[in-house]
Amino acid sequence: MKIEQQLIDSDKYKVKCPYSMEPIGICIHNTANDASAQSEINYMKSNNNSVSFHIAIDNSKAIQAIPFNRNTWHAGDGSKGKGNRKYISIEICYSKSGGDKFIKAEKNAAKVTAQLLKKYGWTTSAVKKHQDFSNKYCPHRTLDMGWSRFVNMVKKEYNGNSNDNVYRVRKSWADESSQVGAYSVLANAIKKCDEHKGYSVFNGNGKKVYPKSVTMYRVRKKWSDESSQIGAFKELDNAIELCDKNKGKGYSVFDNDGLVVYSA
Repeated sequence: MKIEQQLIDSDKYKVKCPYSMEPIGICIHNTANDASAQSEINYMKSNNNSVSFHIAIDNSKAIQAIPFNRNTWHAGDGSKGKGNRKYISIEICYSKSGGDKFIKAEKNAAKVTAQLLKKYGWTTSAVKKHQDFSNKYCPHRTLDMGWSRFVNMVKKEYNGNSNDNVYRVRKSWADESSQVGAYSVLANAIKKCDEHKGYSVFNGNGKKVYPKSVTMYRVRKKWSDESSQIGAFKELDNAIELCDKNKGKGYSVFDNDGLVVYSA
């Protein structure tokens, strides 16, 4: 899901985000009202209260107001608290009344959370609730519906569809809007990628498969079955060629991580 940036002016930093930050996780909130993400962002940016958050998400949008390398005042654990100083804050909208708008907003929040986990290389253990940093019962509606349920939604978004063999050419996995092509054959995706500087090829699980540092492509039946290996190449095209020559015999091309990058 695209995160739309509407960043605050730097002259507001002293009030809204005075400290630089190297985030270590994500803190989830519910807004406790029925305003849209745009309304939440507008209000937060317009006042001089020491209350702030990085992203507001509703049923159709995710809007970022504060850079991820600046802190926000959201967790209620003080000026030196880990929540306020180390966590990216996400507000899920339409949580007062609930209903379809909130359900969709929460699903979008799970998508954005999964995108950020991939961006920073975190696992779902980095996803916290406001309640973890203070005694406030927040995110209240998400907690009422089940916190583990939300975490499972994030896990599902993070893991993707393991049956999705489409290779996507994008600037980053999180930036869906930058996609310039989707291919069932990796070689075609690589060709498209080479035409666009700064782009990469991602598999269906969001793992970057090209370009990457690969010393050898191995042609085997299974990654764990070393005895079935019939070739190892520094050039992917050569590995694909050998794999095609043995079409129907169960061979695939594996990279250094044991990831299948091509199957005949």
